Amino acid sequence: MREYITAAIFEMNNPNIQRIVRAFIKKYENDFFMCPAASKHHHAYVSGLAYHIVTMLKIAKSLCDIYPQLNKDLLYAGIILHDIGKLHELSGPVSTSYTLEGTLLGHISLMVAEIKEIADELNITGEEVIVLQHIVLAHHSKPEWGSPKQPLVREAEMLHMIDLIDAKMNMLERALENTKPGEFTERIFGLDNR
Repeated sequence: MREYITAAIFEMNNPNIQRIVRAFIKKYENDFFMCPAASKHHHAYVSGLAYHIVTMLKIAKSLCDIYPQLNKDLLYAGIILHDIGKLHELSGPVSTSYTLEGTLLGHISLMVAEIKEIADELNITGEEVIVLQHIVLAHHSKPEWGSPKQPLVREAEMLHMIDLIDAKMNMLERALENTKPGEFTERIFGLDNR
């Protein structure tokens, strides 16, 4: 997973976006590769966050081939950064629960603030930082799902859809692993209790 994420970062052509992402990976290197992506719904296991990001990058790579007008650097950066705030939101990989910060602020707002902090430390300013913040801010797409803004650029819309695909497939696979042939799964909360 580490090699795949590193390769994706090196595919980026925009040096400012690449520097911001590399700074995050360096800052959180050990925790990043241990953290689950959630406490219970999707990728809720040790290294679930990194696995979720790798799978999303694979989907994005295919979609960038189909839709070359996408800004691959922004999309890849958004994918890598969108859930890193969970390192603060969740208590860790074992008996995962929500921290005080996670409960009161949430991973999205934590990450948006930290993107600005890292960009300031690297003396990077301008539209690309704001667009990257927006992509992270809008990745849940709806206010009721925790996004303060709906996607307003195509990379934010695409990140949201890729996130949904990967999260839902993971929930389905985990539920089906525990279901005998010919039987139905239990209702899955993350799939509208279907």
